[in-house]
Amino acid sequence: MRPISTHSATSPRILAESLRPLEEPLALLVTAGPEVTPPTACRAAALALLDLPHRSCPAPDWLQPHQTPAHTRLLAIVDRFGGAVLADAVGLGKSYIALAVAKSLGAPLSVVVPAVLVPQWRGLMDRVGVAGLLVTHESLSRRASSDGPTRRSVKDPAPLLIVDEAHRFREPGTLRYRALARLAVWARVLLVTATPVHNRPADLLHLLRLFLRDDALVGLGVPSLTAAARTAASAPLALPALARIVVARSRRRVVQAWAGLPFPAREAATLIRAATVEPHLVSSVAESLRQLEPPGGAAALVRLTLLRQFASSIPALTHSLRRYEAFCELRLEAARTDRQLGSREFRRLFPPGDEPCLQLAFLPLLLGEGHPGPDGAGDLETLRSLLQRLRPGPDPKADALEQLLTARPARTIVFTTAAATVHHLRRRLLRKVRVGAVTGRSGWLAGDRASRQDVIAAFAPRAQRAPPPAAACVVDVLIATDLLSEGLDLQDAERVVHYDLPWSPARVAQRVGRIDRLASPHPDIHTIAFLPPEPLGRALALERRLALKVSAQLGAGAAQVEHISGAGHDEAPLDWCDRLQRLAEEGGTAVPPLPGVVAAVASSVTACVLVLRLGTDVEAIVVEEGQATADAVRATALLEQAQRAAPRPVDQGVLSAAVRAALPVVRQRLETIAMARWRAADRDHIGRRLVPLALAAARRAARSGHSERLARLDALVSRLTGGQTAGEAHSLEALLTQRAPLAAQTLLDWHESLPPLQVVTEAPQPELVAAVVLGEAGEPAHPASAKAPPEAILVSDATPLSAPPGLHRPPPHSLRPPQAAHPEWSLRVDHLGARRRRP
Repeated sequence: MRPISTHSATSPRILAESLRPLEEPLALLVTAGPEVTPPTACRAAALALLDLPHRSCPAPDWLQPHQTPAHTRLLAIVDRFGGAVLADAVGLGKSYIALAVAKSLGAPLSVVVPAVLVPQWRGLMDRVGVAGLLVTHESLSRRASSDGPTRRSVKDPAPLLIVDEAHRFREPGTLRYRALARLAVWARVLLVTATPVHNRPADLLHLLRLFLRDDALVGLGVPSLTAAARTAASAPLALPALARIVVARSRRRVVQAWAGLPFPAREAATLIRAATVEPHLVSSVAESLRQLEPPGGAAALVRLTLLRQFASSIPALTHSLRRYEAFCELRLEAARTDRQLGSREFRRLFPPGDEPCLQLAFLPLLLGEGHPGPDGAGDLETLRSLLQRLRPGPDPKADALEQLLTARPARTIVFTTAAATVHHLRRRLLRKVRVGAVTGRSGWLAGDRASRQDVIAAFAPRAQRAPPPAAACVVDVLIATDLLSEGLDLQDAERVVHYDLPWSPARVAQRVGRIDRLASPHPDIHTIAFLPPEPLGRALALERRLALKVSAQLGAGAAQVEHISGAGHDEAPLDWCDRLQRLAEEGGTAVPPLPGVVAAVASSVTACVLVLRLGTDVEAIVVEEGQATADAVRATALLEQAQRAAPRPVDQGVLSAAVRAALPVVRQRLETIAMARWRAADRDHIGRRLVPLALAAARRAARSGHSERLARLDALVSRLTGGQTAGEAHSLEALLTQRAPLAAQTLLDWHESLPPLQVVTEAPQPELVAAVVLGEAGEPAHPASAKAPPEAILVSDATPLSAPPGLHRPPPHSLRPPQAAHPEWSLRVDHLGARRRRP
């Protein structure tokens, strides 16, 4: 702690009239250091804001120039936070970057991937020489949920866990999420996904909880990740805070920064409206589906699902209607026998596979108590009438696809949302084009069954590094569900057809990402989207839903969004981090080891950028027109401008005024940090309810003089009152479900099985890292704020003296520290600005 007081050797003998007013106490801590050149100050600010080291670790030679900065920054984030999210736009080589991070860390490696991507990852790891264990998403879904964290030696190197297609773990209530959370307790975690947000901003926050404790970002303005997830739908996310953990660069940003990258060109998508039945039947079938009254609280969701199946194909709708018919019959039988339906009956309606997240949403609603609803007898009559009307007939939508593929031959991927539609199209196109199909774990080459990998290799041998197939086995059109839309390199194709629109624009981006990649052999690629006819489109409102989710993705920092009509050109929210990193690395100017470097530049903009360190966190505060805001995005733009501007002498009065203007923001942040130590932001935190048990044991230990046990219990209380990762919280919940009474020793064993906790007993003190003043030479940046405070009188604790004419007694917050002329006075300032005087 910086000394801010002195002791008097003699009794003070001073006159009150000779004292000067005290400044804002926190200003004693936020002090400027040496004056340096603008590039040096800007680089110091950028390095601190991104937690970058002064010397970066050499990158493996297999990385391309645009991938090296991501490697450097991810290493810094993992070192600082114990994990990171790599969310670059599709096609930028995230797998190569992730393995480069693993190679640089040199830690034991496990890679969690979808089963369909295991061959691709195994081949990539062999090519770059990185060894590791491959674990499938599907195996985590089957893993028992009772396993807890195991004790490890803190001397062992923490393993690295790379999770590909990490967006599959965005639902904290799933078995796979809990299994991964337990694996992550003792590991460093690198989450890899181009689409961390599928449906809502909370998706990203749930991913961060896999390796971040709930209060890990309190110093950056997010007191509780759990509370932020609950309010994410109604409040914007703190993107500057999340940017410290997420590397998410848009395609446009990378292409602008590294010219010459061979990405294929894209035009606007071709839109085709087509129905799956004759036009005069569309409205009547849609109206019949909207009249269904499913039980429980899922009526609207069930109707929406059936409408989507109708928009996909008649075989898909018929398949779902028959399942719903069987479900209604089961419900009638259960009502007659007074029996409650369970998850087995639910899965007959929504089998696992195509829409796993939708199943999770439906199960509690459809079978939940308190929503008995109708018994299903009325729906049975409607269902049987519909099934009679939906016999095989003309399919205008399939006809349009067939015409497209035959009139404009090209290697094409056709994505659908229903397996029944895949088979329907495969049979329709079998004699027209060389077709392959993939659903779940099965594949078809023309009319014969084949392994899924064989079908993929026959369709994209170049991308899959497979030998060219025999002429009879070549596949020109691949029909697949969205299970094939993630991660695979399929850039042999030059066209993607969205035969059905998915729930989320993230799925649209994943689909196009299979061919829109750096290694594409095609100069141009194309996308075609089939839209439902107007009556069905209004009922589904899919286009409106997708537009709303695009907004949610941008609000959560998505690197790139995909509209139905093609690639979006929206401003990527986190591209400023890449600009800031280039500023940090540009020129390689040495940064002085002393904190508080300052610089000033001539500029038409009047502002001051203050980069402050609060313990381990760094914040950028921008002061303009006397107003201070924590705004790293605006600070980045100003630093970019200052880095190339002409230098000028620093006006200390302007700098002092900017510091005073920023102090309320600093104080608010410090108060938030102090409150978070006792979980003030989450009063329902499970650990709070166990604190009395630990404190009772601590009192017994104190009375018995067991200092070692008392210290252990004190550390336990710190963990219970502080934030926890998802894995730590799940293991604590498991303790509470045990039948045996919970003892303090059980809690101690749980606490000591987890990674050591760094306990901070005091809130951090602010420290200036760098300051850059922008403005016209010779003019103060903030004239109104730069005025010196009036002289005032500091009185002793005795009777106050009167002030000379024209002077006023200052308010407490404006008191200045004693000057050198009166060293016998001392002033102590704590981290929140409280003051005590003592002789």
